[in-house]
Amino acid sequence: MLTGNIVEFSAKYKITPNQAKLLRCTGEHLKAHHEGGSTKPTNIVAACWYCNHKRHQRKNPPDPEQYRDLIQNRMSQGGWHSIRLN
Repeated sequence: MLTGNIVEFSAKYKITPNQAKLLRCTGEHLKAHHEGGSTKPTNIVAACWYCNHKRHQRKNPPDPEQYRDLIQNRMSQGGWHSIRLN
């Protein structure tokens, strides 16, 4: 069982510590606070730090429904990242 140790996690999955840091789990608000989004569970999903950060840096970030569809499409193809953790 891993307890949050990035070095341990990266060794187990044979990735670099920097890659492991990018994969840390965060709570992603589907509709941002500044757009009137709430902190209710229906507005929050798990996302890695990288995806959470990059989504909001986009010039035209996808709306919650588009983002959900994008995630579901990528997951149906076997995963979100090129880093595959078995």
